[in-house]
Amino acid sequence: MYVLQANDIYKSFGQLKVLKGVSLEVKKGEVIAIIGPSGSGKSTLLRCLNRLETIDRGTITITGEYMVKSEKDGRAVYSSEKDITRLRRKMGMVFQNFNLFPHKSVLENLMIAPMLVNQVSADQAEETARNLLDKVGLAQKANNYPFELSGGQQQRVAIARALAMNPDIMCFDEPTSALDPELTGEVLRVMRDLALEHMTMIVVTHEIGFAREVANRVIFMDEGLIVEQGTASEVLLNPQQERTQSFLSTVLMAR
Repeated sequence: MYVLQANDIYKSFGQLKVLKGVSLEVKKGEVIAIIGPSGSGKSTLLRCLNRLETIDRGTITITGEYMVKSEKDGRAVYSSEKDITRLRRKMGMVFQNFNLFPHKSVLENLMIAPMLVNQVSADQAEETARNLLDKVGLAQKANNYPFELSGGQQQRVAIARALAMNPDIMCFDEPTSALDPELTGEVLRVMRDLALEHMTMIVVTHEIGFAREVANRVIFMDEGLIVEQGTASEVLLNPQQERTQSFLSTVLMAR
């Protein structure tokens, strides 16, 4: 079963064409890593899937329901705001810069959305929040504030906060790019655990080792297109496209 399908997605910012006909299907329990050079359209694609950006043309369905589809004239038409809001709740989003509420404690950061959006009781929201903090190894930090945490700890809180909404899909936009190597390891361990639990995940990442170890499928993007995709071993160990080979050799030489 596909939990997400995107077909022929186009997106421009003014004269800059960022996505040029990208199609993607995500199965339940699949972990997809999207790699590629800066400016290739990876993060824009993720933001379009989550409706943080609107597309110019194409179709996106989440768990079989249309979020947006193209009319006969090619123009993208979105579902009602009510339907979009409901569909977006099925997608958890983790950003590279954490985006925690600085004036809320760690526990409050996890509780606020379930209470406001899903009308969960305070007791239930707190129980879920504490369980998730334990899951990401931060049970002892429940009453701390974000500024008291390391970057890796903040990102683990951000992951727990997204999980608190019980999403069908977790989306990660370069979640370790703002972290040093030691803190990166903390975050990747949590993501590996999620993969072992068969959480459906779309991960935009520069961490080639993580993609090789965890992803069921690796997608290489360049200049707004999917250049190559396949299993991690196919794309990362035996790439067929010259552009993929060039990118990987440059990245691996820099390690």
